[in-house]
Amino acid sequence: MADEDRVLRHYVLNDEAGRLWATPRGELTRRRTWDIFQRFLPESGRVADVGGGPGTHAAHLAGLGHEVVLVDPVPKHIEQASALAARTESGGFSCRLGDARSLPLPDAGFDAVLLMGPLYHLAGAADRQLALREALRVLRPGGRLLAEVIGRYAWVIDATTRGLLGDQQVWDTFDLNLRTGLSNTPDRPDEVFWAYFHRAEEVGPEVELAGFVHERLLAVEGFAGPLGNLEELLREPEALLRVLRLTESEPSMLGVSAHLMAVASKPITDADDDR
Repeated sequence: MADEDRVLRHYVLNDEAGRLWATPRGELTRRRTWDIFQRFLPESGRVADVGGGPGTHAAHLAGLGHEVVLVDPVPKHIEQASALAARTESGGFSCRLGDARSLPLPDAGFDAVLLMGPLYHLAGAADRQLALREALRVLRPGGRLLAEVIGRYAWVIDATTRGLLGDQQVWDTFDLNLRTGLSNTPDRPDEVFWAYFHRAEEVGPEVELAGFVHERLLAVEGFAGPLGNLEELLREPEALLRVLRLTESEPSMLGVSAHLMAVASKPITDADDDR
């Protein structure tokens, strides 16, 4: 089964529109992601939200005044995002059906590109390079890339907090995750979630191989994701966000974070300076 078929199947069966709103962990991921956007995206400009799903991030950025184009391969998401765009202030955002590996977008037309899903749903390194190089193509020189991956130990930590360690199949999956980075075996078409889990040290070289200048790697949820009192901590989210900023670049924190965010930019060449 091809990656794109697995992705379509997963999102047909799961409610991505509610994932970042329905649980404390989802809220933490959303708030931290938006905090990173605020600090590392340009204050204004054109943003390509590649793999933008049902439009949660696109609507947020459009509401702040960015001109956003969302691209996603899932028709259900395009329908949901289009409906959300119609309700979004500041003129909403536009939506296009498309694949991260071959974007329906012009060269050098964007100030920033978001990859909030393609780098883990594309399990093959060659496909991830295609997505990164397409992001590079559509960015203007000096433009900013924010690219999210899932950490190698995400399922190990998540399954432990859920009390699943009595299931031998879970241990078999751990072994596969840690050896190969794959979320499950490629010969299991009945499996819903298909992804590649990155080691922290892999991310920068992968981004640089595509031609970017890799600037930093940030822990999105960091140490807070597994905390048993997360719901209580989110009652004062600014304090929680502040403490997570203190540790977001600490190498020892990257391994415990469910998601990692690469911050990178498109180089400015001498030819660009001459224009």
